[in-house]
Amino acid sequence: MTAFDEFLDVLAKGRAWAGMNDNDAARTLMDRVYAERYHAAEWQRGKYQLRANLKSDDSVGAYGAWITAENPSSGPFQGTSFTWFPGEKGSVAILGIGLDGFGQDTHILGRPGHRRRLRALARLHRGKLWVKPDLLDVATAVPKIVSEGWPSIPAALKSYDKVIYAATAVRGQDDAEIVQDLLDLFFWEHDTPSTGDAKTRWAVRQTEIASELFPRIREDDVLRILRERRFVVLDGPPGTGKTRLAYRLAQRVGSSTPIQFHPARTYEDFVVGLHPRPTDAGLAFEVRPGELLVANRAAKEREHLLLIDEINRADLARVLGEAIVLFEVGETNRSVRLPYTPTTFDGELRLNDNLLVLGTRNTADRTIARMDLAIRRRFAFIDVWPDLRVVDEQGVAWATEVFEDVLRTFSEYADDEALKLVPGHSYVLDPRPDLDVGSRERRIVGRVERELIPLLHDYLDERLVGSASEHVVGLVDRLQNGVLAKS
Repeated sequence: MTAFDEFLDVLAKGRAWAGMNDNDAARTLMDRVYAERYHAAEWQRGKYQLRANLKSDDSVGAYGAWITAENPSSGPFQGTSFTWFPGEKGSVAILGIGLDGFGQDTHILGRPGHRRRLRALARLHRGKLWVKPDLLDVATAVPKIVSEGWPSIPAALKSYDKVIYAATAVRGQDDAEIVQDLLDLFFWEHDTPSTGDAKTRWAVRQTEIASELFPRIREDDVLRILRERRFVVLDGPPGTGKTRLAYRLAQRVGSSTPIQFHPARTYEDFVVGLHPRPTDAGLAFEVRPGELLVANRAAKEREHLLLIDEINRADLARVLGEAIVLFEVGETNRSVRLPYTPTTFDGELRLNDNLLVLGTRNTADRTIARMDLAIRRRFAFIDVWPDLRVVDEQGVAWATEVFEDVLRTFSEYADDEALKLVPGHSYVLDPRPDLDVGSRERRIVGRVERELIPLLHDYLDERLVGSASEHVVGLVDRLQNGVLAKS
């Protein structure tokens, strides 16, 4: 049995563990767990101290913990910790903050990447891991609806419920993975590497966490959602392949009307309008059907896709007009009276069941207003994120390294709004894959120099990346140095 297996067994037994009241036994076991999983150098080991107060008296908030070494050997401490509270028929394993404050770990707790990794783990564990919305919040207690599902630890909660920011119940072997995740994350955030099997495991886990941070959407899934939901927007940062995906879906549908929105797009262009026509007597006005009417007629007999690229670049409320009420899934009998009736069209517009509408939206485009809620609720939004695997598959190691740096910088330091600006994979893909493979790296270097770096400069000049600006500046410097080295 490994030291970790013994440790998990102790947590699963909770207050029934025979070693309760023997703090030295607890610290010895925890020291063995460290030696088994983490870097053995004394300077690494010396970054932590072991705490244990495992009195069997249930009026005492019994616990065992790894905390940072700069704290006193007893009493309240600062910074983050991995702590376990033994309870009835199990324990609660947590990441928490010392009662004396954040200490030197403020940089960990305040970094968006730490919160994102925890939320990714919560999704991977399907809700078994609870994560506080704001990791720096030490005024709000763990919600009772959460703690009621844990082994009973009333005394510990009374003392520490406001400083717990991630927690899970531990009752048996099924909880091994989640305990390892919290333990490995704690040491990794403190720059202590794993070793042996734990190192291999954590490397795999980091890839899985990254996949949750930037989930990959399958084309088949988008098509299924589109056919079920009918009105869909592909939402994402620049360069993630939204337009390319939309056109592939149009090919699969087999019949489509592709258009692009822009600020000059009007109701008359999209729905119906009067357009001047020169005649011998001067000007006459004719009623022309817009793209919506044309696409709707094409959908009368078969499935048809109206593809709207850059859907948010037009004033949608003005472009849609009264037709907005027709974009309601399941309400197929709705209709509106058109202000003008084009020849061969009905004066009343009702959307055919076969009409699908797919838009693309660039989340980095701040030059236009947000969609108003009345319009937004009528569409399903599918996030399209950067995909490292696409870059890796082209076989240029430098491009993969560059893109890993881009993703790591934004995911680690950008707030939720700035994360929507993360450049997509197309910025490090060969712009001409049909040309000589031997010159592929040179073409990618040129693309990074002339497209990616200027984009990041624009972000910085417009102050779009907020508190991540310093780190994006560092990213630009690394990219420029890389380009110079390849020149």
